[in-house]
Amino acid sequence: MPTPGDWQVVCGRELFDKCQENERFPYIVALARAVNSIKFVHSAMLRVGIEDSPEAKRGRLNSYFFASAILYEGLKLVRAMNRTFKQDEMFRQGLHAILRDKAAQQIEQTRLNPARNKAVFHFLPQFFAEIIGSATCDECIFAAGRGTRREELYYPFADIITAGILIGFSSDTEEFYELLGKAMSDTSVLMVRFIDAAEFLIARHLRDWGFVAREISPAPA
Repeated sequence: MPTPGDWQVVCGRELFDKCQENERFPYIVALARAVNSIKFVHSAMLRVGIEDSPEAKRGRLNSYFFASAILYEGLKLVRAMNRTFKQDEMFRQGLHAILRDKAAQQIEQTRLNPARNKAVFHFLPQFFAEIIGSATCDECIFAAGRGTRREELYYPFADIITAGILIGFSSDTEEFYELLGKAMSDTSVLMVRFIDAAEFLIARHLRDWGFVAREISPAPA
């Protein structure tokens, strides 16, 4: 049910027929899908907050893992868009500028790539074995929980090894957690930059094509 402040950006049948023939339209739809995905996994981190429960710890780490993998796919999409959008100044100065940024390239190669190809969309034991074999810990906490709620059952060791795949090593040391924290922070900054550039581009094209914004009146009580 609509609530006060709800709105939509829409077009009619005639304009939609034109969009179906527009070679840029599928790219904008795919870009919007990428933004939806990143926002979805990021919202999981915001909702769990700083709570110390097993469920919250699982939510924070997995939000980071999935955001990294989806962002890697988002950057692949930007590369694919270049053929069609290379003359678009907003695209060149926004999304495509991320690809040319040295810091972003480093994050993509050393953090996002391992997330996408080794531990998030694929569960490949050989990559886990590499980190397990070099890991150091005084105590292996494989599972944790709180009470009898199934939602609180968590396998922290698996996620720490996954973090090791992204960082390059796993160790129960201050250095490891500092590097993990920096990796999460750097990825978050890049993620926000991607979303901002994507949404500016989406909004500009929808406006240029003739989509219009409208408010949705709430239903009578």
